[in-house]
Amino acid sequence: MPIWSIFLIVIGIIFATISTAMYFIQDTMIFHAEKLPANYQFSFNNNFEEFNLKTEDGEVLNGLLFKAESSKGVVIFYHNHSGNIEHWSRSATIFLKLNYDVLLNDYRGFGKSTGKYNEHFMLKDSMLWYNLMLKYYAKEKIVVFGRGIGATFATYVASINQVKLLILESPVYSLYQTAKAHYPYLPINLISKYRFETYKYINKVSCKIYIFHGKKNDLVPYNNSEKLHELVTDKSTLYLIDDGNHYNLVNNETYINKISKMLK
Repeated sequence: MPIWSIFLIVIGIIFATISTAMYFIQDTMIFHAEKLPANYQFSFNNNFEEFNLKTEDGEVLNGLLFKAESSKGVVIFYHNHSGNIEHWSRSATIFLKLNYDVLLNDYRGFGKSTGKYNEHFMLKDSMLWYNLMLKYYAKEKIVVFGRGIGATFATYVASINQVKLLILESPVYSLYQTAKAHYPYLPINLISKYRFETYKYINKVSCKIYIFHGKKNDLVPYNNSEKLHELVTDKSTLYLIDDGNHYNLVNNETYINKISKMLK
C-alpha cells in the first residue's frame, strides 16, 4: 500500500475519533451547570418566593421570584449556559433597582432543577415560567430577558406570547453555526445535538427588541447580534459595547444606563 494511502487512512481515523469524542462530550462543553441539593436553602437580602414546577415528563424545575419594593412588572430572566440562579442573582439587582420583580429560573440539570439537557423539552420548559407569571402579572407588564443560550428561550417565549419587551444580551444567532465557526474542521451537522436557533423565532416577536453585545466577546462573537438585528431592524435596537465581553456587561455603565432608560 502506498505511503500516501496509509497517511490518508491515519488522518481519517484521527478525524473520526475526534468527531466521536466531541459528540459524547458536547454536553460538558456547552453546559457548565452548578448543581444544588434538593433541600438547599437560598438566602438573599432581597425578598423572594421559591417555585418548583412539574414538567410534562415528570421533572421538577426550580425558580425564584425576587420582589421589588414597588413593582412595575416582572422580568423573566433566562440565564446562559453556566452556574445556577444563585449565581445569577446579582444580575437581578439591576431590574430590582428599577422596581421590577425578577423571576430567575434554572434549566434542567442546573441548580435544584432535575432532568437531563434536552433542547426540545427545555424550550417547552421556558413556557411554563411565562404561564406561571401570567397568574400574577398582566401580559403588558411582563419583560422577557435572555442571555447567551437563554436568548433562544426568551425569544421563543416572546414569539408566541404578548410581552412588554424582549431584551437579549450576548445572544446566539444559532449555537450550531457558532460551533461551526469555532470548529470548522469537524462535521458539526452530524455530531451536534443542540441547535439553539434564535433566528428562527425572532421574526415572530411583535414587541420592541433590545439587543446588547460586547465587541470583545470571544465566546459568542458580536456578529451573532448583528445578524439577529438585521432580521428585525424595524423593531429592534442594537447596542454594541466597545469594551464589553461575555462576562462584564452587568458592570458596564453604558449597558446599565440603556436598560434603565428603556424600563423607566
